Amino acid sequence: MDGSLGRGGMSEVFYGYDERLDRRIAIKLLRPSSARAVPAAPDSPEAAEILDALERDRKRFLREIRTTAQLEHPGTPAVYDTGVDTASDGSTQLWLVMQLLRGSTLESMLDRMDFTTTPPSVAWAASIAAQIAAVLTDVHRVDIVHRDIKPANVMIVDGGLAKVLDFGIAILRGAGALPRLTQVDRTVGTPPYMSPEQCLGQAVTPASDIYSLGCLLCELLTGDVPFHGTTDMPLRAHHLQTPAPSVRARRQHVPTALDALVSSMLVKHPPARPSAEAVYDALLPFVMAPGESSGGDENRDPTRPFRRPLLAPAKRRGQSISRGELTEAEAEELKANVQVLLDNDRPSEAIRLLGDGVARSGHDPFLELRLRHFLAAALFYAGEYTRAASLFEVVGRDYGRHLPPTDSYVLDCAYHAGHAYAEIGKPDKALPQLRFYVHNAATSANDDTAEQIRESRFVIAQMLASSGQPDEALRELKSIRPLLVDTFGTSSMQVRNLDKQIDRLRSAWESDSSPSLP
Repeated sequence: MDGSLGRGGMSEVFYGYDERLDRRIAIKLLRPSSARAVPAAPDSPEAAEILDALERDRKRFLREIRTTAQLEHPGTPAVYDTGVDTASDGSTQLWLVMQLLRGSTLESMLDRMDFTTTPPSVAWAASIAAQIAAVLTDVHRVDIVHRDIKPANVMIVDGGLAKVLDFGIAILRGAGALPRLTQVDRTVGTPPYMSPEQCLGQAVTPASDIYSLGCLLCELLTGDVPFHGTTDMPLRAHHLQTPAPSVRARRQHVPTALDALVSSMLVKHPPARPSAEAVYDALLPFVMAPGESSGGDENRDPTRPFRRPLLAPAKRRGQSISRGELTEAEAEELKANVQVLLDNDRPSEAIRLLGDGVARSGHDPFLELRLRHFLAAALFYAGEYTRAASLFEVVGRDYGRHLPPTDSYVLDCAYHAGHAYAEIGKPDKALPQLRFYVHNAATSANDDTAEQIRESRFVIAQMLASSGQPDEALRELKSIRPLLVDTFGTSSMQVRNLDKQIDRLRSAWESDSSPSLP
């Protein structure tokens, strides 16, 4: 490493040199929580569960970085390598070797602009936002949410391409879309760009990125974010309650359709926001509009890449070439290979092998069903929740034709389908699966099952809140509390986190004008 490029609260970036390929690179060092930071007695059940959660978060971080690296979208920096080093004291340091970018952050560009006398063109603002929407379209397809879209996390490089930065930081800080009972309480996001659901500590989904992008687009068009906190009304309350301001009221030459788009991105209810692809399509008519200024450096004019569309087509995954019927011996070898791949954090290869196995097992309905079950589990493990959720639901239904509701296969499918649907923000799909699991798994005295029931009930409460049923959500959270007290103690992190969820939900519910809880 040849010197520091910059330092943040959770990372430092260094210049580096790749000797084998003779190129300059960037090396980013990330510092997640260490074992010493666990706020619990070392031998307590709470500490054990928190350490397990930290390890799951670490593995998820590495998996999602690998997934992001596979996207190969021009708007994401290339990731060349990643790994984790463990020190003798148990602390860990994650690192990324990345493409070295040469350009300006959007934050620094905005700081140099004078929106009063020489504002940048509408085309400049629309081009940047469209490029970000194109990146989000690609990552949302594989169920990755950035969680922290803001000017400091966008760089305009030579040629005018917008690069969306710090997916790894966002993933590490978020560790999943849903709040966890064992998660150290952190507010993920940057307050001026934070969605209402992030302010409430609720599920973070692709719609949260759209809200943040809406805040950013408002700033690109007008020079200012939609909301500012005051002594009378904090910023968080504005995000929760105040209708989105009109950008035309701040800059009269903004087209009406663009004003309407920003308003739709800033609605309080996440499902009502447009998708990233819809935002991209809506911005395209404005990217070549004439204007007084392109935003400064012509070499980094963000309208230049629109000579060809940026929006990448959906990738076809899981295709395979059939090699005849899968034999029993091949099936056993397949299962063993898949287990090794999953144990070594290589879910993409496991998914490919299982897809091939499913295609070759149609002659044996039960074998095909079991392989589809394994495939759903691998997809869930890889964080591909959209595909995993629907497959778990179908496989669970097929199991249910022959097995009782309390069978472990049936319950496993319901549990994972419910949690996968919750991760992608579909409470209408998640709630029936989770309620089925909780009801039918309650007869088991297994400790692991008891933990899964508690987590599932916690997610049920989050889904109730997301679907506009705060009173039922509060009742569910309050009924979980005695179970957590009995297991972990009154002062445990699990109980403290639950109490924070109750307080946030009650505060939002008691606010008569809160549109986030219809």
